[in-house]
Formats: sequence, C-alpha cells, structure tokens
Amino acid sequence: MRQLTVVAAGRVQWREVPEPTLAERHGALVRPLAAAVCDFDRAVIAGDYPALPYPIAIGHEMVAEVVKLGEEVRTLRLGARVVLPLHISCGACPSCRARRTNSCQARPPLSNYGLGARGGDWGGAMSDLVYVPWADHMAAPLPAGLTALDCAAVGCNLADIHRTLSPQLQRFTDPAVLVVGGRAHNMALYAVVMARALGARRIDFLDDDAERLEEAERLGARPMRMGPSEGRSYPIVVECGGAPERLATALGRVAADGVCTPVWPYAESFAVPVGAMFYRNATLVTGQPHARAHMDPVLDLMLRTGMSSTSIPVEVLPWAEAPEAYGRGGIKRIFIRE
Repeated sequence: MRQLTVVAAGRVQWREVPEPTLAERHGALVRPLAAAVCDFDRAVIAGDYPALPYPIAIGHEMVAEVVKLGEEVRTLRLGARVVLPLHISCGACPSCRARRTNSCQARPPLSNYGLGARGGDWGGAMSDLVYVPWADHMAAPLPAGLTALDCAAVGCNLADIHRTLSPQLQRFTDPAVLVVGGRAHNMALYAVVMARALGARRIDFLDDDAERLEEAERLGARPMRMGPSEGRSYPIVVECGGAPERLATALGRVAADGVCTPVWPYAESFAVPVGAMFYRNATLVTGQPHARAHMDPVLDLMLRTGMSSTSIPVEVLPWAEAPEAYGRGGIKRIFIRE
C-alpha cells in the first residue's frame, strides 16, 4: 500500500509498504478519508525533533472508513466513518477508565500515530490503511450531520484545545481568556473559535504577526501586539507560541489561581518563573492531551454550535497532492481522498 513518509528533513514522498494486518480480535482496519496537517507535523518534517528518527509515516489527525473488523469488536460496522485520536489507548486500564487516555497502561508511553518508530510504528493518517487496536474504544463514530472534513482536526488540535479551555471555563466565573500565538498558529486560531463556542465573552490574542492578529480579530478575539505588559492578567492562558520566550510571556500573564497550558511539545528544558508563579498560585500544565477523552465533548460541541475543523482558514486539497503540499505553508491544510 501507499504511505506518505518523511524520509529526510524536508523530504516527503509516497512509499510502498506492507499493508497492516488485523493483529487482534479487538482491532480494526480503517481507510483514511480526511487527514489534517497539525502545526507539529511541519516541525517533524523540518527536522526540528532529532529524537524522532526517519522514516516517519506522517499524519495523526484523521477521519476514516472501517474496512475490516476483529471478531470482538461490538460497536462498529463495516463502512462506518470514524474519528481517531492521535494516541493509542485501550479504554479499560485504570488510567483510561479515569479518562487519562494518553497515560494508558496497556501500551508504551508516546504510542502515537504519525511519529514513526519513536511512537511505536503505528503508521500515519496519510496511508491507504491504518490499524486501530481496541477499536470499540478508540474509534468515535462520525455523528450524523457532520462530515469527514468537519471532523478532520478533532483527534488532535480540537481535542487539545478543548482540554486547555473547557475545564477552566467551568471553574471560573466569566473569565477572560488569553491566547498567545506563534508556531502553533492554527491551534491558536482554533482556541479563539472554541473559546467563543464555549461561551467565553472576552478573548484576547497576543502575537507579533499582523496577519494572524487580523484573522484572530475576525474570529472574535481582541488583538494585542506582543510587547510590554499592559498590566492585565488572565485566569486562562493558552500558549501556542512554541518558543521559551513566548511561554515566559504567557506565564507572566497568568492571574492569581490561574492556569497556563502550552500546546507546543517542548523537547528541551529551560527556566520558568517559578517564584512569581508561586506567589500567584499559578499552574503550568504540561504534556499531551488525553485526546480520546476529549473527542466526544468536542463532537457534541460541534453539533450544538456549528464549530468545525474549517472554522479557521483552511485549504482543502486532494490526496494526490500531499507529497508537494503536506507540511508546506502556514494555513491549515486538510487532504481529502477522492
């Protein structure tokens, strides 16, 4: 089968690889129909993460069609369209039952689609076929009224943004939200859209890029140029900057008892202002989201509000153009199989 593969920094091509097999009775084989490019994918392709050795079957945001089922799968049917999370999880261990699906105890840490050997060689979204273990748990049926295009970014970007906002918006009374833009610029725009869908009345967007600030304003945020602090602090800060200095800026804006959640996967260590955070009882949340646990609430929110993967600027491209277009440019791209 064909699989879009990063073979070296900056080099992406189709490769012929063996088809995955239905290895377990609780698994399924699926055919991806829509695959979205995550901001992190661009960094992987650029070679910014040397701990992820090539080749890498790229892609971890996908909607797929079920083509084969294990004998123990009970909730899916052949031909069903499903949304998949980026992480592998079993749904039955103590962590999964507690909705901490990224900490699943039945598989090694960092078991992800789209990370190559470091992620367990689970394949990538831009493949003819993908294996889904524990399919009853992992695969979320596409709700009636939503399309594969609508849901392409649910399994990573939208699930991740949901964990940065929803728990905190329920905790505080009418809180203001600050989104710090940067490398994860599409996730920053999703944060504006989701904050509005969740009922946030004030959303400020901090960046130094005029185009991103303009787009954030169009989506409903108050744009602010990166620079000296204006003195305002926020109980909810979503940090999409992807650079230590942007994280430091974000942490400096956290209000008393507030929470800052970076979405960028920082691989290096650097200083954080622990002393200042201590005096404000500020919380820094690190790590990947428990994506599968957030997918169902995201799908429900989409049905209730009309929010979708295309609520920010998106370029929809045919599957065949992926080697030339996947991971290039800044706009969110979603590839659709014809």
